[in-house]
Amino acid sequence: MGQKELSLLLRAVVALLAVFLACAIIFFLPPLTYEVELFCLDRGMSETLASALGGCAFPAVIALSAVPCFAALWLAFGIFTEIGKNNSFCDKNAKRLGAISHLALLDTAVYIFLAVALCLLGMGHPSVVLVLGAVVLFGISMTVACAALSHLTQKAADLKADSDLTI
Repeated sequence: MGQKELSLLLRAVVALLAVFLACAIIFFLPPLTYEVELFCLDRGMSETLASALGGCAFPAVIALSAVPCFAALWLAFGIFTEIGKNNSFCDKNAKRLGAISHLALLDTAVYIFLAVALCLLGMGHPSVVLVLGAVVLFGISMTVACAALSHLTQKAADLKADSDLTI
């Protein structure tokens, strides 16, 4: 597989991920907000508080979490475009990977805040805390991996620039 084909395949995967994320937010978020509201009511919360958590706070956190994900997909699309141009190791890609690392850290912080808030509200069901813990571990892993790749890409770009100057 050549670089152009690889680039096209990677960009198609990013586009599919963006469509999947958008569909998940559009189609699965409304029923989930209703379930959160019912869960709050079952826990003895007032209707006003249950409505605020289920109808406003929960969708806001999910929407806030989706913004860095879409931004990271956009940056990944740019990286994969550079791969198609046979320019994998460039300063722009190193900066994009660094930005993706920061976005993953931001998203991880949102989920840490959500986990703490749920526990403080007495809604920290073990399965919810376990899922949030897995999301946080995945976010930390993505942060570290993208930061390392950014560093390595920058070093490779520097070596490439030095090599281009000597030739």
